[in-house]
Amino acid sequence: MDPISKAMYPVRSSYNYISSMKTTFDRLQRQLATGERAANLAEMGSSRFFDLTMRARMSRIDAYQESMKTIGLRLEVLDVTMSRLGSLQSTQRTSVVPGSYGDGNSNLTSTPLLAYSRLDEVLTLLNADISGRYLFGGGKTDTKPVVTAAVAMDGEAGRDGFRTIAGERRQADIGASGLGRVGVTTVTDTVTLAEDGNHPFGFKLSTLSTSSANITLTSPSGTPPDSLSVQFTTGSLPVDGETVTIALTLPDGSQEAITLTARTGTPEAEGEFQIGADGDATAASFENALTGALTKIAGTKLAAASTYAAAANFFNGQGQPVMRVDGPPFDTATSLVAASAADTVFWYKGEDSAAARKTVDAKVDDGTTINYGAQANEVGLVRLVQTLAAMAEQTYPTGDATATGRFDAMASRQISRLSDANSNSAGSIGVMTVEFALAKTTMEYTKERQTSHMATLDGMLADIETIPAEEVSVQILALKTRLEASYETTSLIAQLSLVNYLR
Repeated sequence: MDPISKAMYPVRSSYNYISSMKTTFDRLQRQLATGERAANLAEMGSSRFFDLTMRARMSRIDAYQESMKTIGLRLEVLDVTMSRLGSLQSTQRTSVVPGSYGDGNSNLTSTPLLAYSRLDEVLTLLNADISGRYLFGGGKTDTKPVVTAAVAMDGEAGRDGFRTIAGERRQADIGASGLGRVGVTTVTDTVTLAEDGNHPFGFKLSTLSTSSANITLTSPSGTPPDSLSVQFTTGSLPVDGETVTIALTLPDGSQEAITLTARTGTPEAEGEFQIGADGDATAASFENALTGALTKIAGTKLAAASTYAAAANFFNGQGQPVMRVDGPPFDTATSLVAASAADTVFWYKGEDSAAARKTVDAKVDDGTTINYGAQANEVGLVRLVQTLAAMAEQTYPTGDATATGRFDAMASRQISRLSDANSNSAGSIGVMTVEFALAKTTMEYTKERQTSHMATLDGMLADIETIPAEEVSVQILALKTRLEASYETTSLIAQLSLVNYLR
């Protein structure tokens, strides 16, 4: 009879099972100690694809969140800056009122000084930067986008500033005769008012009208250089109180009307002319009245309009060149020319894009990009700079007969240019502020959504990567029991022999 062999019993298999359970036991002990379900991706099985995908998404969110910290700081600075610019605009708008000259005409002295101080602050704000990154130069962020107020107004290194440019423009607009580049001539009973050439300077004739049936008019045709005429026929003269009105267009686009009133007696004001014995005498009186009215308006309202026109040419906006009068001589100039950086200060040095907001963008999520570029040459900012510079450039010397008239003309234009009615126009300070606020709001909503999404991903990763201590403990206890039983059974089998069997 063959002896009983251990081959009849699965001792080796038992050893393998015990070894496998030991490996499992070691794994459970590691899980209990670390709380991690797997030590490497290989142990995660099919779950590793989801794990890697979620971790990649979380990594992108982390990058977006870090980027939004920087963007949030920039938007915060933009918000504070725009708020201050809006405040300066509001303060300047209400600071000067026509006819408000102050005690001893003190406002005639203080107004230009205050305007210069505010211009200096505005240009300083437009050079705002964060760690050397300038915010109002569009995509050009490494250099200051605007010059200082001193350079802008007074020039630098042989390059002319705004005071020089504005002075040249006034010469070109007012002209050598002081009549605003128009001439008044009388031939017998007819007075003719004519522009002195085809150019952008001085008065431009617009319309002509009268309340008298006895005055013959020849209206301007609208073809430059334009002219008009007023004829007084002997035997059919105007009566007392009848008027002639001439409408003029000024260099800044504003309209001004000269109304002259016929009087039977000696005229008591510049706006009146005497009805003479015949047409010739009436025409001569009308010429004197018209010349006086043109001279007065040229020294006040035309001078103010000229300053604002010069500001529009010097402080150029989006897509506009810097322009100046082609001269000398300036009082007979006939054109504007593009300025050269060699002889003229260029106030803005940043990017010149028609879509300022798009010059700087940031991707804050896979499908979300915010645009928050800003340019100092946007229309609302330029309008404020132009207005402040124009007000700062003026002087009102004691004894100057035009001082109060120019002050009133400058003040009325400032009120119009800085009016709240412009707040809703594209590129205005108000609209810019809203656009930056929307960018900030979009970013905040994105951040909240990402935070919520991150919490969800964290939970899903926890299910894949971590294991509860309670679950591991139960598995260890169960495995311990099976392992002990296997040890004992295998030990008994290992001792099995024929001798032991016969016993």
